[in-house]
Amino acid sequence: MKNKLLLLCIVLSLVLVACGSKEEEKPTTDEAGDKHGIKIDEKGNPKETIQVNDKTEKAVKEVIEQNRKSLNEGNVDEYIKTIDSNSKQLDVKEEEKVLKDTLKNYKFDKKISNIKFLEDKKDQVVVFYSAETTAHPKDGSKEEKKSFKEAVTLIKKGDTYKISHVEPYAI
Repeated sequence: MKNKLLLLCIVLSLVLVACGSKEEEKPTTDEAGDKHGIKIDEKGNPKETIQVNDKTEKAVKEVIEQNRKSLNEGNVDEYIKTIDSNSKQLDVKEEEKVLKDTLKNYKFDKKISNIKFLEDKKDQVVVFYSAETTAHPKDGSKEEKKSFKEAVTLIKKGDTYKISHVEPYAI
């Protein structure tokens, strides 16, 4: 059950919980970097961050909050709306199936904090944040709590952003 829960946290970690079907190595040292060259310190925080304009910050944080809130409420349709349907990492149909199956047995309480912006290009933003997810089994068994950090790539689609890539980091 613990392995299933850990897998779920990574998959749903989109948001967290949502890593999709393509697995990648997880950086764990201060010299580790991902496809964006993110360097993390010994505490698991990014060494370099940037400021973005207020409009971008608001739009990105709204999508992250919609993703988190929809997971907590068990609203699969709203959760899926936050994912980029053209993502090379996240398969929308697979994410939907896994989430529906998982929500049959668990209720989630996901919290996100310390959102930092790492990259802001024309139609792409990369953020890094801390997350804590508690999985409450519907059968009344012991809840499981996981803390983790993620680098999330969001792609601009019209006036909003969609989650396109999630890379978990060990803490």
